[in-house]
Amino acid sequence: MWLFCFIFDGFYLHLRSDYVIKLAKMNIRFLSLLLLLPLLTVGCKKNTTPTVLNGVLNIYVDYEKQPGHGSNQWAVWIEDSEGAVVKTLFVTRFTADGGYIPRPACTPVWVSKAQPDSLSQEAMDAFSGATPLSGLQPYSWDLTGADGNKVAAGTYTLMVEATLYGASEVIYKTPLAIGFKEWTLDIEPFYTSDDETNRDMIRSVYVEYLLINDKMQ
Repeated sequence: MWLFCFIFDGFYLHLRSDYVIKLAKMNIRFLSLLLLLPLLTVGCKKNTTPTVLNGVLNIYVDYEKQPGHGSNQWAVWIEDSEGAVVKTLFVTRFTADGGYIPRPACTPVWVSKAQPDSLSQEAMDAFSGATPLSGLQPYSWDLTGADGNKVAAGTYTLMVEATLYGASEVIYKTPLAIGFKEWTLDIEPFYTSDDETNRDMIRSVYVEYLLINDKMQ
């Protein structure tokens, strides 16, 4: 009798341990599915956020032409988060043609960063232009770099530098949140000198960032 009980107990323990092992394996599989479920559901959701930037940055410079020499020179460009030039949008022809050599006060910040002496004539012609008549001057950035490729979403900087008179300048500088939301802003000026000569040359700079609907293109 005792031998039968011993054999039965051993068989029961064997079944018990086998049950525990199977139960543990089942729990492991269940927990694994719980961990994988969020990943599976994310993959099933429709992605409604665009992955490629499709927008334009419009810059409006309110300009009043000044009489005499030593003025009416400016540049508009975009920088990345490290301060490197992404793209020059405009520079006055006199400066682009080397006017900064006899007159080092011509947009010295742009000259030091863009290094125009290292650029080809074709590249300079793409963004330089004659000093315009008085009025609102529009410039646009299509979110491409100098190489023509689209930039990534992120923070950039708009720079507008104008030589007012002699070495006196005004600089409009602002960070740009380039992404998938539209915005507008007015930029405050920074004057490099207390000299108020020709301070009304650049009266204001207004910026708007707009998203472009593919259907509108």
